[in-house]
Amino acid sequence: MARITVEIDEEFLADVRTEFGVDSDEEAVRAAVVDAAKRLRRREFSDAIKSGELDLMDDADGAPPKGSAAA
Repeated sequence: MARITVEIDEEFLADVRTEFGVDSDEEAVRAAVVDAAKRLRRREFSDAIKSGELDLMDDADGAPPKGSAAA
């Protein structure tokens, strides 16, 4: 885990504490960072599916993914 020191506006922290239902600034910052990272990962996953980079149907028929050699 990383330990950092940052200055954050108190009003923003209060908003985040309310949004995530936490009591401390530390919990609020942790919750906000985790939430942002999860949203980013979901968006990247969705973009990969939309672009065809990731095809979830490859495994549906039991056949190896296109371009893969059988082991």
